[in-house]
Amino acid sequence: MAEQTSCSCGEKHQGHLCVLKSKGLTEQVRHLSSAPTVSCFMCGAEANSADNVCEPVAIGKP
Repeated sequence: MAEQTSCSCGEKHQGHLCVLKSKGLTEQVRHLSSAPTVSCFMCGAEANSADNVCEPVAIGKP
């Protein structure tokens, strides 16, 4: 299994899906992930914008 790495996002981390999910802010999460274009390499969360995940990776469309 891959070793968990820590996030190096600094203050920007507060707007990331992983933080919003941990705080139970489901409406914000739903809004920021309604049409995902990226996923987080660290946790797998999918978001509409790379600004809302720690390590964005483009989601490939078939």
